[in-house]
Amino acid sequence: MITIKSKKAFSMVTAIFVIVIMATVTSLIMNVTGKIVKETTQQYQKEQAALLARSYTELAILKVLYNNGASCLTSFSDNFGAETGFPGYTIRVNIKYIGNDTLLSGCSASIDPSGGVTIPNATWTNNLVDSFYSTISLIVDTYVTYKDFDDPQKRDITFHRRTIQKL
Repeated sequence: MITIKSKKAFSMVTAIFVIVIMATVTSLIMNVTGKIVKETTQQYQKEQAALLARSYTELAILKVLYNNGASCLTSFSDNFGAETGFPGYTIRVNIKYIGNDTLLSGCSASIDPSGGVTIPNATWTNNLVDSFYSTISLIVDTYVTYKDFDDPQKRDITFHRRTIQKL
């Protein structure tokens, strides 16, 4: 026969068991929520860096096109978002010119047009070389550096975008 004292003890054990189960489920939910927030933050930062790299690549091409005969633009840098309270993004853009030196108006080309162009297992004819050197192309390397919010060591992450643009 069960007495009133044993009923109270059974209720106490049941309550403790339910509290332990609820605490375990709550900690599991909090852990998953924290991971989701961290992943969302990292994805946001990477997408922002990709968009900045694309924008600054287009800005570099625009600056080269409207340089007004000044010396060749080879690099520039900028900061974005530092005034909003977090470290922000540091953008560096490097520009290299490819093409005929006479068309570059004072810039030095990366390839010498007077030499033959040989690629393994293929040799270009003079017509193809001449048509290549009748244009100017740019190689634009854009580096966007930022700090991960959740990294305790505050290491830099760099997003790199390389673009070849024919002018």
